[in-house]
Order: sequence, then C-alpha cells, then structure tokens
Amino acid sequence: MKRFLPFILIAALAAAYLYGHFANQMDAALVQDYYRQLMPEAASYEAINDRTAKAVGSDGAVLAYLGVSSNVGYGGPIMVGTILNQEGSLQGVEILEHKETPAYINKITKAGYFRQYEGKKGNDALTGGYDIELISGATLSTRAIAKSVQEAAHTIVKAELNQTPQDAKIPWQVGIKEIAVTALVVLSILMPRFPKLRKYRLLFLGLSVVVLGFWLNRSLSMGHISALFMGYFPSPRENLIWYLILAGALLPALFSGKNLYCTYVCPFCGVQEGTHLLSRMNLPLGKYGRWLRAGKEIILFLTLLLAFLFANPSFSSFEPFGTMFGWNGTSYQWYLLFIILVTSFLYRRFWCVALCPVGTFLDKAAQLGRKIKEVIGAAGRKKAGKVELKGEG
Repeated sequence: MKRFLPFILIAALAAAYLYGHFANQMDAALVQDYYRQLMPEAASYEAINDRTAKAVGSDGAVLAYLGVSSNVGYGGPIMVGTILNQEGSLQGVEILEHKETPAYINKITKAGYFRQYEGKKGNDALTGGYDIELISGATLSTRAIAKSVQEAAHTIVKAELNQTPQDAKIPWQVGIKEIAVTALVVLSILMPRFPKLRKYRLLFLGLSVVVLGFWLNRSLSMGHISALFMGYFPSPRENLIWYLILAGALLPALFSGKNLYCTYVCPFCGVQEGTHLLSRMNLPLGKYGRWLRAGKEIILFLTLLLAFLFANPSFSSFEPFGTMFGWNGTSYQWYLLFIILVTSFLYRRFWCVALCPVGTFLDKAAQLGRKIKEVIGAAGRKKAGKVELKGEG
C-alpha cells in the first residue's frame, strides 16, 4: 500500500484540479448576475458580446454600458466589473470576484486606487504602471484590475460608440529590481560550488532579507507554485520578477538535485537564522522530528488540494512571509508569525523543518532531479557497455 500511496495522492490532486476547473467556469447566468450586481436598477441587459452588455431601463433607454473581464493577479483571476455612461466615460469599477488574500484587496481600496478611474474615457489607454498608478505591495493585483478595465472599456467603445481605443506600448520592465533578483539567483547557484563563498552564507541571507524581503516583498510562496500548476501566468513583460523567483528556485533544484533557494535565498530563512544567532538554542526534537517532517508533506498535499478544488492559488498561501516583510496580513497570519518567531529562538529554522510547504515542494523537485540524473547516467553506462561488447566482438 505504501508503494502506491504517491500515485493515489497524485490522482487525488488531479481529480481536485479537474473538479475545480469545471466547477468554476463562468456561464451566461453568472454573467447576468454580475450585470445585476453592477447596475441593479436596470430592467434588462442587452448583450454586446459574451462579456459586455447595455443596461436598459424600463423605458427602453440605455442607462449605461457594462463589461466584465478577468485577469490574473497575485492569487489568481480577479473578476472586474466596468461601468461606462452613455457618452463612454468610466462611471465605476468594481471587483466582483477574486482569489486574492483579503488584506491585499483592503489595501488597494484604502489606498484610493479606484479613484484614478474617475473622469477617464473609455477609449483612453488604461495600462497599469503607465496610465494607472499601481499600489506598492499589490502590484500584480492592481495591474490585473487595470488590464481588465481596459479590455472591457475598449471593447464597448469600439463596438457601440465607434471610437478608436488608445493602447500603451509596454516595454519589458527590466530595472534595478530585476537585476537585483537575478544577482541573488546567480550567486545562490555559484555559492555551493566555491567553498570560500559558502562561508558567507549568513551574510548572503541577510542581503536577501533586505532585498527580496523588506524591499521587494517577493518571497517564493505556495501561491506561485499553485499558479504554476493551474496555468495562471502574469504577463512576463510587466512581471519579470515573478518568473525570476519561480525559475530561480525550481530550475536549480531540478538540474542540480539540490534545494538552493531554501538554503541561500529564502528571506524568511534568513530571519530565522538571525533569531538563532541571538539565542544560540537548538532544543532536541527527538522522535518528534520525524513526525514533523512527515507533517510537512501532509501540509503540502492539503494546500495544493485546496487550491485545486477552489481554483484559487491564494488558498494555498498561508505563509507569514507577506506579514513579516510587508506588514500586511490577516489576524491568523500575525499569530502564526509570532509563534514561528518565538519557536525559531528555541529551534533553528523551525518553520523550515516543521511547516514550510514551499521547502517540501522544492525538496521533492530536487529529489526528482536526482532521479532523472540517475536514470540518464544508468542509460549512458548501459550504452557504453554495449559499445565495448561490440568492440570486443
């Protein structure tokens, strides 16, 4: 039974993914519900296409134009409703459904993000980061909202008002932030290869705490990993750091067979190493260590299962990373952060050892990488042996 357990768990995840995919598809009835949510006073909604409509009053006059559109934010798709008045100016923007952490949506609202759309015309360029200012700490989410508003507004003005939409030309965003993340990834690959560099591991982790942690607040999370499996990919032109972090953690694990991210890059690991340096304590776990390591695999399975079932990557992001480095989180995340910091004084890297699903996933990826190398090596040796036999014959 134990031999078949991995296959059973993988089958369960596949079934959860398929269920979540088909159960969360949007149908025409749901679109009508969104229209009613945007403008309940309308008597009817005449379709322009499958995602836009005219809100019509009881006298037959057009009250407004409505559109719904979805783009991928930090935690997954964000369904955004857009309202244009009869002249084609933006009248309102509303989040209808989302898969983000609620704290991020609250932050966006409190920062006055939606007020930027007041007075904009439907044919204006509404590109996040250019025409619409993004909110620091929620850039992926606010960029996704801006893209959804632009898609709906441009579709409406082109189809109904015979206006030509304006589009911003988006260049690749490569600046100091992207260069800093790339440098961290490259150095993490080089450090294990050079013993003289390895002795500076703690200093390197401290640098990562500053750069990847407090400056960028871009730790690798289960949201990244769940989004990878579910096909929720943000635009690489505008979100290059997302790809750099994911690739910088996953590819070295697969090709080197070692989990370099957790050892050299993870800023939360750096925080825990710092608390350990202060306390110098490392209480023995004894037989409980084995149970904790097994518990990490269960946590990884459950986080992926929930993300797949609800088609929502943010369901798997319970980590305290954003709370630690962005000072933003739910009450349970603050409690979790407090508990982890206290326990890390008593046991070195307690989160990494006992709870972290990201580390478990990367360990599995490294294990897979080693297996692949073994298979390739065995095949090469077998082929070389056949060549030698032919030569002797």
